[in-house]
Amino acid sequence: MNNQIVYAGFSAAVCLAAPTLLGVDIVDDPNVVPLSYEKEFSWDGLGLIDYNVAVHYKSDHPESASTDKEVEYYQENNIPYKTLSDGEVIIIDQSGERLLK
Repeated sequence: MNNQIVYAGFSAAVCLAAPTLLGVDIVDDPNVVPLSYEKEFSWDGLGLIDYNVAVHYKSDHPESASTDKEVEYYQENNIPYKTLSDGEVIIIDQSGERLLK
C-alpha cells in the first residue's frame, strides 16, 4: 500500500486547498449563506498548496468576468496564484506539479 492522498474537486474545492480564501470573496459573496450554515467562518485555507487558484479563468462560465478581478487582487496584494480555465486540472505527485488541459 502507498501512503498517498487524492484531493479532487471542482471549482471551490481547489480554492480551499490554498493558504487563504482572501480574494475568493470577489467571485463568491461570503454574505450569501444557506440558512443551515453558520455565518462566521475562517479566511484560512487548508494550506495543501502554497498559492491561490483563480478558477473559471477565461472560461464560458458566469463567474469568469469576476475571476479577472480576483487575479488583479492577487497581483496587487502579492499573493501567489495560478489560474485554471474550465477543463484544466493541476496534478501534484512524486514527479512534481503539472497542468493538464
